[in-house]
Amino acid sequence: MNHHPVLPKAALTVALGLLLGSAQAGAQSIDSGNASPVAPLSQAELSALVRQQAQQIRQLEARLRALEGGSPAAASAAPAVPATDAPALEARVAALESGQAKAPKVSWSKGAPEFSNADGSATFRPRGRLFVDGSSTSGSSAGDRNLSGTEIRSVRLGAEGRYGILGWAVEGDFADNEVAWKSVYATVDHRAFGLPADLTIGNRLNDRGIDGSSSTSNTPFQDRNVVGTLVLPQRGLFGVGLTERVYGKGWHASLSVAGNDLNNAGSDNDSLTWATRAHWNPLARQDAVVHLGAWAFHEEIAAGASGVLRSSAIAGHFNDLVKIAPGTLAGAERSTAYGLEAAGFFGPAWATGEWGTRNLHGVGTAGRYDLDHQAWAVSAGWFLGGAVPAYAGKTGTWGKVKVNDPVTAGGRGAWELKARYEDVDYAELPTGGTGHAWTVGANWYLNDLSRIMLDVVRWQTDNRSGAVQGPDKGTTVNTRFQVAF
Repeated sequence: MNHHPVLPKAALTVALGLLLGSAQAGAQSIDSGNASPVAPLSQAELSALVRQQAQQIRQLEARLRALEGGSPAAASAAPAVPATDAPALEARVAALESGQAKAPKVSWSKGAPEFSNADGSATFRPRGRLFVDGSSTSGSSAGDRNLSGTEIRSVRLGAEGRYGILGWAVEGDFADNEVAWKSVYATVDHRAFGLPADLTIGNRLNDRGIDGSSSTSNTPFQDRNVVGTLVLPQRGLFGVGLTERVYGKGWHASLSVAGNDLNNAGSDNDSLTWATRAHWNPLARQDAVVHLGAWAFHEEIAAGASGVLRSSAIAGHFNDLVKIAPGTLAGAERSTAYGLEAAGFFGPAWATGEWGTRNLHGVGTAGRYDLDHQAWAVSAGWFLGGAVPAYAGKTGTWGKVKVNDPVTAGGRGAWELKARYEDVDYAELPTGGTGHAWTVGANWYLNDLSRIMLDVVRWQTDNRSGAVQGPDKGTTVNTRFQVAF
């Protein structure tokens, strides 16, 4: 402990003052005729007073150093604090502490600085992510499909903040040699039916399935499963509109109405989509969570709209030639879809299952049609150590893994093993294909913000349209380095 050279002097001053005060009080009592004068302090009592006053001054000076950013050395060079100045010093420290409590705050807990006012009612934080991918495909009977290469899968930059009950987010994505807006919305917190709720206005990710509702910064695999990427409205994963979400204990429900996303050129009508989702946690403990959910949407498709059906990039994002093709379907007028989801998180282990189907109505060259396509996926994983699966119980989505022993702090990080099976069925469509894939891999979480991913995909396709038709199969190895904050 650092010894303050002025403290004994200050404490002695206090003790002498008290001693003189006692003597003066005794003299006054005798002069007034009091027959019992006050006894003088003993040596032990005097020593106790000295120690008490010295301790008080040490505590006050420590608080002052913390507030003013001083060092013990600087404090030791300061002049002695007389005992009579102790109340003034305490008042000064209290004033500094009060002012500091009202000062703006900065937190780095989320990887980027989050600025907030004293009570946290107003915040601002930059957000972003970087995905650097590598991919290699082999074994296909169609030589053109055996591609290898690298890509910057995503560079996303933006900001988010809050002012009281009003929240907001703005984010742009640089990918596939294009720039596109992603999350651009405002939220208003309120209560509905006596429960916490929020209303979103703007362009926000759909609430549809576990993978479909989660950011790919958090999903265990480099890409969402086929339910999340294929059984979706014509407008895609995002849409400009309104979304109301209500949150209960272990459940949430949402209802939305939206047009196309904000990257729409504005030269055609928007499709209009109504969507809903709900999830429930019948078991929610610290070491065990069970998730059950369902979702549905109905859309009125704009005449001549493109992208009504999407090909499945079953081998990953880089290789555009390995896909399960739905074929073409002209004249789509509306569609209705629904799906089911289930998941369990038990200590270091997790498992999920999702299924979805979509029914399309329209008029084609052969007349009116009523056709379906569907997809399903199951997956499981196990953390070998250093972390546990991250599940956001409020929204029923994947959360951000918290690493107990980060590599950036000299630790080992966290390791996760994973496996997934996916199946796609476009067979009912006029020229639709089918296919499936097994994926096994591992993730190494360096810290809360970064990870290295390995996905090995054994895929099989059977297309009736596109450049490669008929049965084909192969193996694709995908890697990713990711930073997200």
